[in-house]
Amino acid sequence: MVTFDVPHIFRVSGGPRGLLDWLDRHQPGHGLAYNTVQMWGRRETIPARWVGAVLYCVEQQGHSCREFLIDNDEFA
Repeated sequence: MVTFDVPHIFRVSGGPRGLLDWLDRHQPGHGLAYNTVQMWGRRETIPARWVGAVLYCVEQQGHSCREFLIDNDEFA
């Protein structure tokens, strides 16, 4: 199964504040609060509703989405 490396997204973006700044820049009016984005980091998951927006921001910041994928079957 392929999953997103959420901790890596947070490292590259500069943590919850950095990811929220990306979302502010590329998805204005998203309505997310810092606490919500911070919780994503703690749970190491991004809700399905926000995956598209986060990946769009990642691409807009000059990163490839593939950089943030993990193939769990590869490690099995």
